[in-house]
Amino acid sequence: MTMTYRVDRAPVLTSVRPPYDLRTMDDPYFEAGPRRVGHLLVASLVVLSVLVPSGPGNTALADVGILAFVVSLFVWMRRKRLVVTLPYALPVGIMMLSGAVAAYLAHAESAAIAVLQDLFCLVWGAAVANAVRHRRWLLQVLLRTWVWSGVGWAAVMCFGRMTGIDWLAGVTPKDGGRASLTFDDPNLAANYFLVILALVLATSVIRRPWARVLALAVLLLAIVFTGSNGATLALAALVGVGGLLRLRRRFGVLAATSLLSLGVVALALVSPYVSLSQIRQSAADSAQVLRDSLGRTDESSGSRQALASETLKLYLEGDLVGVGPGRTKATLKGSAAPYVKEAHNDYLATIVERGAAGGVGLTLLIAAVAARLGRTVRRPQTEWVRMLVPRPEFLLGLGCAFLVSAFFYEVLHFRHLWAFLGLVAGIDPGAWMLPSARRRCSR
Repeated sequence: MTMTYRVDRAPVLTSVRPPYDLRTMDDPYFEAGPRRVGHLLVASLVVLSVLVPSGPGNTALADVGILAFVVSLFVWMRRKRLVVTLPYALPVGIMMLSGAVAAYLAHAESAAIAVLQDLFCLVWGAAVANAVRHRRWLLQVLLRTWVWSGVGWAAVMCFGRMTGIDWLAGVTPKDGGRASLTFDDPNLAANYFLVILALVLATSVIRRPWARVLALAVLLLAIVFTGSNGATLALAALVGVGGLLRLRRRFGVLAATSLLSLGVVALALVSPYVSLSQIRQSAADSAQVLRDSLGRTDESSGSRQALASETLKLYLEGDLVGVGPGRTKATLKGSAAPYVKEAHNDYLATIVERGAAGGVGLTLLIAAVAARLGRTVRRPQTEWVRMLVPRPEFLLGLGCAFLVSAFFYEVLHFRHLWAFLGLVAGIDPGAWMLPSARRRCSR
């Protein structure tokens, strides 16, 4: 008989343990943790948004912080003889192999850089997962640092945009009045701030309601200043899915279904009286913030449709192997396509560049993430995880937001995406326990 710490009651003597709660309070999981690893984790998250200036192979200061954290974490884990796990290894491995084969057959050595980027992102996500899975302290450090640094970066960008300090806001002539901070791409910046917004909603990092509202307002304003229409649709998916699941948990399926039905009916009744073209025209003639977002929807959607058509044509006229990672633009140029640009769509880019096998790998990756997010929302969590992430529904909403974003730009190499996937793998109640803990508790 052993003393077991239960989730919602006092410590009791029991021989029957819930499968999701196997750690006692004297477990090393609750130790203060490796300070050096924690400091490097903080540094890697703070500089996660610093992508300008960039170096060879699209490297940046953010990669230096990530690499330092990854090395220090795995050195510490080896010293402690801790079990190392590699989440998402199978789907990413399939995508890497298919990409390498496509690059070899296309005689495009430069395409191998994308395969190395796949490996880098996989290891970064695995490092985050192992960190939060082995030490609760590192989970707390990750959430607090990521949220507060993200809100801080959003405040800096908003201040620069409102005061007209273009270099501080990341406003460049090529993007008009759209702000990008240090991301070099307004869409990338908007997606990053969307992740922070979801973490504010999902976690208990910001506890006071007024502080949470203020942080959300700053993040929403930052997204507005980026002028990203794709982020607006992703935000709708995040709030819609997360809000409905939260309502279902608190008030039941009937309340969530009723609200969804009411929303659909209201949309059906109002939509015939709303003129999207008139709204776009009014926005184009209005303030610069509206011109850079709603005012350019015609141009943006038209270019996306033309690009999607050309990219799909490449796939249908090509073979099952693919043209090689990152070679969509070069292939379109070689075929004298009327619209030459990168795919800006992860689904089309994967099957065109990595072939049918790459599409299988992407499907498996989405399925793996969906399964982990589903368990995180539906299954009981340990008290120490539930205290830090009391509203996991918004993590599932963020996963849906990424699915929407992938239609408008390529998110698979976003560093913050893989930090999010690592977090999900680390708190997944179906996989967070160490194999050694399983063996110890099953005796």
